[in-house]
Amino acid sequence: MADEMKDEGAGDPIRILLEEALERQRNAMMDSFAQILQWLPRGNTSASNNYFRNATLFKVQVNFEIPIFEGQIDADAVDKWLNLLDGYFSAHEFSSRENIVFALLKVAPHVKD
Repeated sequence: MADEMKDEGAGDPIRILLEEALERQRNAMMDSFAQILQWLPRGNTSASNNYFRNATLFKVQVNFEIPIFEGQIDADAVDKWLNLLDGYFSAHEFSSRENIVFALLKVAPHVKD
């Protein structure tokens, strides 16, 4: 029983490598954020354009896995699917028409009818 209570994975080389890699990534992100904070204007907003003139802006990409809706008669399944679509649409600036077309592409053929 005492053996079961030990920390699982302690001393595992794969776990140690993963933790080290995550630590390096976290440190790199924190350094990037610190640099961005230094670029931000402090008080004088007229000079704010000078801070970002030569800076390279970065883009965050969000991937969504939106499954094909099969037409289940289950309120929870419908809500989950609609919430996924809503999140996708809020991350991408599509028109209402594009939202409808995308949603129709993500439903089974019998559901479209």
